[in-house]
Amino acid sequence: MPSLLFAGSPSDPATFPADQPIETKMNLGLFGLLGGGMSYSIGGKPITRYKDFKTLIYTQDDREACDLIHSAQQARYAAWMLYWSGVAVGADVAIFFKPTPVLHIPWFDRLATGFVATQIFWAVGAIFDSDGEARKYNAVQRYNHLLAGKDGVFLGFTPQVCMVGQDLGLDLDRPF
Repeated sequence: MPSLLFAGSPSDPATFPADQPIETKMNLGLFGLLGGGMSYSIGGKPITRYKDFKTLIYTQDDREACDLIHSAQQARYAAWMLYWSGVAVGADVAIFFKPTPVLHIPWFDRLATGFVATQIFWAVGAIFDSDGEARKYNAVQRYNHLLAGKDGVFLGFTPQVCMVGQDLGLDLDRPF
């Protein structure tokens, strides 16, 4: 109980130095292999909340990194919505629908049918979760690259639809 009183508000952002790169470390434990296997820290202090990531990354004022961390948070939110929806749908299927006979034991067949319904939602949620983790990692790498101050050259091609005579054609815009 005393630790809850002196812990501070969970909405208060932690203070991280904005002049140090974010360190990444891969977790190869059982749950690390199943997804979410990266841990992030600055100076040994772990970064776990998206609010802290946004505070650090938004200070660089780089649109790509900001978009990556924002879309990572949205993908994580969608994944958790699918996880909880899967639990609700699985319970609904187990209670209200006729089970598929597996062992011809009514309670086991209901649980098995509900679990299969849950797993469908969890599989799609895991795809969103993995995508969110990949985007977060890319945002951190972009942040570290910008923090290092490395100048880079960009050569990109942007296709645009244009009129060529009476037909549609493809024009390439070349920014340097």
